[in-house]
Amino acid sequence: MITEKPTPALVLIPVLSLAAMVASNSLGGASPAVYLGHDIAAGEITVKIRGDHFTTFHYGTETRTPYLWPVNAEGGVGVTRNYPMGTDEPESSDHPHHRSIYLTYGDVNGYDHWHSETIATRSVVTGAEENYAWIRAHNEWLSPEGEPVLREIQELRFHDTPAPRRYFDVISTLEAAHGDVTFGDDKEGLMAFRIRPEIQGNRAGLLTNAAGRQGESNVYGTPSPWMDYSGEIEGHGIRGIALFDHPENFRHPTFWHVRDYGLAAANPFGRHSVGGEAEDGSHRLAQGESMTFVYRFYVHSGDVEEARVAEKYKAFADTGFSRK
Repeated sequence: MITEKPTPALVLIPVLSLAAMVASNSLGGASPAVYLGHDIAAGEITVKIRGDHFTTFHYGTETRTPYLWPVNAEGGVGVTRNYPMGTDEPESSDHPHHRSIYLTYGDVNGYDHWHSETIATRSVVTGAEENYAWIRAHNEWLSPEGEPVLREIQELRFHDTPAPRRYFDVISTLEAAHGDVTFGDDKEGLMAFRIRPEIQGNRAGLLTNAAGRQGESNVYGTPSPWMDYSGEIEGHGIRGIALFDHPENFRHPTFWHVRDYGLAAANPFGRHSVGGEAEDGSHRLAQGESMTFVYRFYVHSGDVEEARVAEKYKAFADTGFSRK
């Protein structure tokens, strides 16, 4: 079931898992498990899981780079920062390029897509499998003059999962379609999220890696297959996000650019600038070559132990992904 840039201004694409089908038959018409609501004029795709607004994918022409926001955990509580799209309590107004959940990089042939250059979405396709919905965006990473530097196919897979244990996958294929591409050794990027201010590491939150090390000073730059950021949100309990790096990814386990002010980013190219190693981590793709990264975001209730993050990572690591 595939739709590509349909004519109506709003189209709903239902995804019905096997479990949801059984519930629908037995309960006389329960809603399908995952909906994608595509507002083409706004350049937004809203994702609802089991009736709850989980997130929205923003890709419109007014958007410098594609991103997901808000990202709602159990109880409809947002776990990523609202700024600069909305307002936060406590207030957050630093680093306006940190937009909730996003994939971009600070040195692509010398161009800084992390801070300033545009990643333009040329087309969007949506569809459904048995128990997840997917969005596939065809992106061009542009130079300051608007010339394409790098081609990306970014697929987002939203799974039918209960509110306390929601997850989605980001599969990004980066292709040197317009000439050779070099990813410089830079600390800014690649797959990133900015946590809700209330649960930043310098407030009520805590960074934890797969080795059980905690806090920015103990996990920054350290290779790890996953990183968790979680903490107590007043009136809701503990909520968090874990980011998983697939074992087949380039330079797994990845380096981590993480900050107590709320940033967490998996960075495979920052061998020196993030990892502190002597060797330069720059990587070159020759014309026509590509590389694919697979990540999973696990949005959970409870702390890293209660949410069984290590166990959930193992399930992800054992999953095979089709790579373009």
